[in-house]
Amino acid sequence: MKKKISIMPKTRIGKISFWLVVLGFVLVYAQYWTAMAFKISIPAPSGMLAMILIIIFGITSMISILKYRDYAILLFLTSLIGILGILFAIGEFLFPH
Repeated sequence: MKKKISIMPKTRIGKISFWLVVLGFVLVYAQYWTAMAFKISIPAPSGMLAMILIIIFGITSMISILKYRDYAILLFLTSLIGILGILFAIGEFLFPH
């Protein structure tokens, strides 16, 4: 039986992982725009929290796709964002600035 591809996730773990990746993504951009608008420095732990959210729940999106067969377009997108977050973190450790 073929699974139908949807836009939004159907499983609970898929929904949770999608919305928490979106929250991490919003945190990253909120910090960026706040720092640019007010010319202030944002503490590092808040940025690390956002990246940890993106990485962990990006992996959870992959689990939702592979284990629970939740084929949602937005889950594939959040998985891609999670992979890019992992690559970003690896790049920060390999090439610190």
